Amino acid sequence: MGTQRFAEKPQRYTEKNEGIPQTSMSLWNRLSPPWQAAVALAWEAYCARSLPIGAVIVNGNGRLVANGRNALFESESDAPLHGSRLAHAEMNALLALSKTDSSPENCTLYTTLEPCMMCMGAIRMMRIGMVHFACHDPLAGSAALVETAPYQALGPLPVSGPQDATLEAVLLLLNVETMLRVEKAYWVEVVETACPREDVGAVPHFQPHITLGKQLFASGELWQLGQQKPPAAEMLDWLQSKLSG
Repeated sequence: MGTQRFAEKPQRYTEKNEGIPQTSMSLWNRLSPPWQAAVALAWEAYCARSLPIGAVIVNGNGRLVANGRNALFESESDAPLHGSRLAHAEMNALLALSKTDSSPENCTLYTTLEPCMMCMGAIRMMRIGMVHFACHDPLAGSAALVETAPYQALGPLPVSGPQDATLEAVLLLLNVETMLRVEKAYWVEVVETACPREDVGAVPHFQPHITLGKQLFASGELWQLGQQKPPAAEMLDWLQSKLSG
């Protein structure tokens, strides 16, 4: 997918970085190869009727060595944990990594949604070197565990939160629509409650995106698009146009 190298960050857990410029370039084209791969997996999961979450792992040379996607609701899938409550994107990616000769300590995990408690625990147990996530999860997100849980705090595990506000907005509304469709409305309710609170990373201007996610659920437009299975780049362009409209 690419050989981009990533410099190690000294901080343990970093919130949204507003210093990264948002350009007129299409969202897909400005994503780095690892993020493109992770988003493509999230879209693949969505089209397969699971939660739209994807994860990839790159080694110290920037080479993609493992990937995984959510497969919670699938009876047949290439995802090794498909159909079980363990079938989170990060868990499938970590299992794939365990079958390679790559050193986890030199690897970086990219995931489209903030890892939950289970996934953060597995990431620590695998001794992954660094984690990046693209969208906060106010309900299950557990990135802060690297600072609070004694075991998680053993040794460095830099975790970086969302760096691209547009990408986070797109992933947020994608998850809002999905959670409503799979009858997990409580997730949306928690996100709405947390939205104005800066301590969880979400900010007030995301409220319109939550509303748009609800509208896409009501209209069925996004699900209809998913059944056509266009490339992830087209999905991002379509959602970006909805956001700007």
